[in-house]
Order: sequence, then structure tokens, then C-alpha cells
Amino acid sequence: MTRTLIISHSHPRLKGGGGEVAAHRQFQHMHEQGQDAWFLGAAFDPAIVAALFPGQSRLVEFAPHDHGFRAHAMDASLMEHTSPEDEEALLNILLRYRADVYHFHHFWNIGAGVVRRLRAARPDARMICTLHEFIAICMADGQMVKRNNGQLCTEANPVACALCFPHLIPAHFVVRKQRLAEMLDCFDLVFSPSQFLADRFIAWGLDPARLRVLENGLLPEEGSVTPPPDRHRRFAYFGQATPTKGLDVLLRAVRRAAEDDVPFSLDIHGVTEARFRELWPKEPELPDTVRFRGTYRPSEVVDLMRGYGWVVVPSVWWENAPVVIQEARLAGTPVIASNIGGMKEKVGGWGELFPVGDSESLARLILALAADPKAHAEALSRITPPLMIDEHVRLWEAEVAAL
Repeated sequence: MTRTLIISHSHPRLKGGGGEVAAHRQFQHMHEQGQDAWFLGAAFDPAIVAALFPGQSRLVEFAPHDHGFRAHAMDASLMEHTSPEDEEALLNILLRYRADVYHFHHFWNIGAGVVRRLRAARPDARMICTLHEFIAICMADGQMVKRNNGQLCTEANPVACALCFPHLIPAHFVVRKQRLAEMLDCFDLVFSPSQFLADRFIAWGLDPARLRVLENGLLPEEGSVTPPPDRHRRFAYFGQATPTKGLDVLLRAVRRAAEDDVPFSLDIHGVTEARFRELWPKEPELPDTVRFRGTYRPSEVVDLMRGYGWVVVPSVWWENAPVVIQEARLAGTPVIASNIGGMKEKVGGWGELFPVGDSESLARLILALAADPKAHAEALSRITPPLMIDEHVRLWEAEVAAL
């Protein structure tokens, strides 16, 4: 039986971002189908590391075949371990699984050197990578947003990158690209969850013959929520509060829309008001139509979404294939999203788009939709089902088998 090890830059038990959740869903499905599948996710938060890894231990078992490894400091530029001992230890952990297929969801917390050395040590194994953002292209957290002015970046070149990181010379980025391109060359196959992300990597120089577009798969969810009759007036945000997620854009739009007499509400899931104030301390008071609902479990999100008419995804960076958009499709809830990148691709044909970062346009759209139940009904009729995890794994296995 083929042994598959799925490696992620984090473990969803410790941090619930889209990439690690997608990786773990793939593992869960394969494991439940009786395949010899294993999962290995990084633990990097100092408080968590201290609790999970006493002394010099490096591996923890969460469940059968489901493990976490102790991540160590890395060079954020070249994605290399700063300690040869830590790199050697992680390589030995990976080799210990004796997998036939190593599938990496990301390479942060894993290390480019580990990938290259694994390829050399296991030339017979098949090595796969799923991209989740642009970090091989862009050193600015893989978001392709200019650090000096917040503008969207459309390509990486040494001079432009040096302007974002003035302590580094352009030649540094020539070397960075070469080293990370060499790492990606170690993979037999590279998956991208969106065509937009794939096109960016092809333009950067990745061989399109080794690149496949395959959306992340979702688990089926049984609905238990009956949508309220005024659903079209209920808007919601699901996700984290980071500067690029556009929550400030959304709340400025809601503040503007609340000046009108059209009734509507906005619930914020995944963010506390204290966290919002920490990031945007100068924002004025919010209207009574806004409620912060705090954290939620991933297993709850689809049912929660069914209680709303619209899920808003106002990110001010390109995104790739936001899980929240797939979850909204599964919930049967239309999406309002910024008109760029993977958001535009994933919402096209069944959602609503607004100019990225434009709170005035978003305010007008919220008011128009809150006043028009017919527009909501039409959006509902256009929603198509997302890719489910069983079909995702079937398509993934067919590509791997063809290698």
C-alpha cells in the first residue's frame, strides 16, 4: 500500500488557517478510507511549544497517524533554518515515515533546505507541493502588497523588492528567486487552488507542465439552521483580523451605510472588538448594527453562515482561494468580495464584487442588497456546489498516479 505523508506549516489543532485546514481534510479523508496516510503539522507558538514539547522532544501525537513537530526559527528571506541541527532533526523525522509520497502544503516552518535534502535522500519518492500564497515570489509575507505604501504589487523584480526591503540590495532578490526556484524544482507536481495563483507562478518562471489547478476540498455539512425571513438584510464577516483582510474597509462601509434608513445588520465572527481596536485604534465608534461574535469552531462555520444573507470578504490583498468563499457556497450563502485575485475568480457568476478597498462603493452595495430581496433570491439561484473532499482526493490521486 502506498504511504502518503501530508506535511503542513501548521497544525489545525493549534492554528486554524485555510492552508492547514485544507491539508488536514485531505489527510482525514484518506485515513478514513483506509489508506496509509499520515499528517505532520508544525507547532511554532512559544507557549504551545513549551507545553507540547518538554525538554528536547520534537514530535507529538494528537491522534493515530496525526502528529505535530516542533518548529524552529527560520530565515524569512530564503526560508532556511538558522540552525543546521534543527534542519537535520526535521529531515530525520520526515525520513522516519518512509513515505512513498510526501505532500507539502507550504514550506514555511519546514525549510527549503529540508525539501532539497529530502529530494536527494529519497529520489524514488514522489514529492508534491500545494501552494497557498505567493511567498516564494514575495518576501513580504507572500502577499504581494508593497510595504512602503500598501499598494497591490503585480510582479516581483529585484529593484521593486529592494524598495520594500531597503536594507537589502537588488542582488539579494536575484539569489532568493534562484534558491526558491531550485526548491520548487524538487517537486514532481505542484498544485494551485486557483488559476490566478497558478498564472502568477507561471509568469514568475515555474514550469507549467508541472503545475495543476485543483481547488481545495470541503467536508459535507448537514444543515440544522433555518434561514430567517429577513436573511437578505443580514451580513456577516468570518475570519481573522489582520491588516490585509479588509475588516476596516468593511466597518467604514457599514458606518457610512448606517446613516441611511435601510435596515441591515453586520455580525463579525472570528474577531473580538478588543482585537479590532488594537489594530485600528483611531477608528470612530461603530453603529449598533455591528456585533462582534468572537471565535467559532471550523465545524460550526457552515451552519452559522446559513443564518445570513451575505458573507463579505473585503480583503485588500489578492488572496488565492479563500476557504470562507467555499464554505459560503456550501452553506448556500452568496458572497460579496473585493474584485481582485482569487476572490474575483471564486465569486464570479454567483456573488457580488466591489472595488478593492473602496468603502463608499461597498456601502452603496450593502444598502442596495439590503433593500432588494429579489437580488438575494437571484444570487441564491446562481450558487453552484463547491468541490467536496472525496472528489478532490480522487482528482489528486489520479494526478499523482500518472507521475
